[in-house]
Amino acid sequence: APPEIRTLTLTYALAGADCIDVAADPAVIAAAKSGLDAAERIAKADQRSGYRRPWLMVSMSAGEDPHFRKAEFDPAICPKDCPRPCEEICPVEAIEFAADFAGVRRDRCYGCGRCLPVCPWGLIAAHSYPTPIDAVAQQVLSQVDALEIHTHVGEHAAFKDPWQTLQPWVGNLQIISISCPDGEGLINYLKDLQQIMKVPESAPGKDLKASAIALKTKSHHVIWQTDGRP
Repeated sequence: APPEIRTLTLTYALAGADCIDVAADPAVIAAAKSGLDAAERIAKADQRSGYRRPWLMVSMSAGEDPHFRKAEFDPAICPKDCPRPCEEICPVEAIEFAADFAGVRRDRCYGCGRCLPVCPWGLIAAHSYPTPIDAVAQQVLSQVDALEIHTHVGEHAAFKDPWQTLQPWVGNLQIISISCPDGEGLINYLKDLQQIMKVPESAPGKDLKASAIALKTKSHHVIWQTDGRP
C-alpha cells in the first residue's frame, strides 16, 4: 500500500540504499517519491553529511503490457444512505463522492483491494487495465532514475519491440538492468541483447557469467542480472 511504500522507501533511503526498485505504477511511484522527499528533509534537518538521494527504479516485463489492477464501481447505483466505508478505508483517497466527481480516481488507485469487502452491497470490483508500453514510457520513465526489464532466453522479438518504444525515454536514466533467469544459450542471448541495445562491443564478454555486471555506456550503466535459478 502507498503508506507502507512511502515508509519503506524513507527507511531504505536513510539506511543508505543506492537504488530502490518499485512497480511501474504511477500511484506506487508517487508514494515512493514522497518517501524520498521525506528522507531528504530528515537528512537535511539532521545535517547528515554525505547523504545522497537514492535512485528510483521501476520494473517491467519485456513483451508484455503492464496490467494495473484498479477498483471500479458505478456511483450512480450507490444507495444515497450508504455510509461509504469504501471512501473511508481507501489509503490514498482514490474514492471520492464530491460535487464535481464521484467514483474511483484511477491515477491514485493502485489496486490494494481494501474497498472490495467493505462495500455493504458488493458493488465494487477490481479490473486489470492493460497499459501500452509507450504509455508507461511517457508516464513513468520521465519520473524515475532507473529501469529493470525482465526477459527470458530466446525472447528476442519480445525484447526488441518494447525496447524500441522505450529507447527514446532512457537517455536520462542512470541504470538499466536486464534480468534473465539462467538457461541454455544464456550468454549468446545476452550478447544479442547487447546488439539490440547497441551496447559497445568492448563490453566484458567473458565475464557475463557473473551474477551482476555493470558496464558503462555513453549515457548510463547497464546491469546484467543473470539468476542461476528463478
